[in-house]
Amino acid sequence: MRDFSRERGRFLRAIPGLIGRFFTLILGIFLAVSLSILFIFTWISLSGNARIKTLDKLPAKVDCIIVPGAQVIGNRRPSPMLQDRLDGAIQLYRAGLSERILVSGDHREDNYNEPRVMRDYLIQEGIPEEAIFMDHFGLDTYDTIYRAREVFQIRTAIVATQRFHLQRALYISKKTGLEASGYATDPRVYLDHTYLLIREFGARIKAVYETRTGALPLHSSPVRPIQGDGRTSWDSF
Repeated sequence: MRDFSRERGRFLRAIPGLIGRFFTLILGIFLAVSLSILFIFTWISLSGNARIKTLDKLPAKVDCIIVPGAQVIGNRRPSPMLQDRLDGAIQLYRAGLSERILVSGDHREDNYNEPRVMRDYLIQEGIPEEAIFMDHFGLDTYDTIYRAREVFQIRTAIVATQRFHLQRALYISKKTGLEASGYATDPRVYLDHTYLLIREFGARIKAVYETRTGALPLHSSPVRPIQGDGRTSWDSF
């Protein structure tokens, strides 16, 4: 009985040390994960910034201007963020940097069609219909870039979007073999800017995973080179 009491006392005295080692382990794992995430975020920022250019420093001629999709309002008009991307693409087109614009966004449901809203806005602003190509299955940034390269056979491009998003898009472009420069479209501060920055941490980890594993986009399509009349791409394929 005395031995049992002695062992019990030793065990009770050891508990604080065990708890301390457990929390030290958890803290170590947390710090390692946090530093890894911070490294990925910073690395993608720096590598992307190196290829974001002002209008006068962009390549003189590329295959296409790519506009990634974003929220549309009432399935009729672009959100402020998407409008700014489209206005940036219009500036690039009017500057003669490409004769084609690819609008790529989410059209999984009939009552939500980002590419159509984007197309209609460009036409309203004076962009010729035949210059506008549509990808209905750019469901996220990775799918947009991957499909631009593999489905539309684009080799050189300028991507027009906000800087925080552009850094990731250019990282994906580099990893998937698309020679792309970036044009930042940040004329205003957005109401959900803080949320978007927080969300970007997860999106960048996902981008690293997708590019490292060679993930396929959610929707596959036959090859349709980006040439000729853009209206031939307006159907969902």
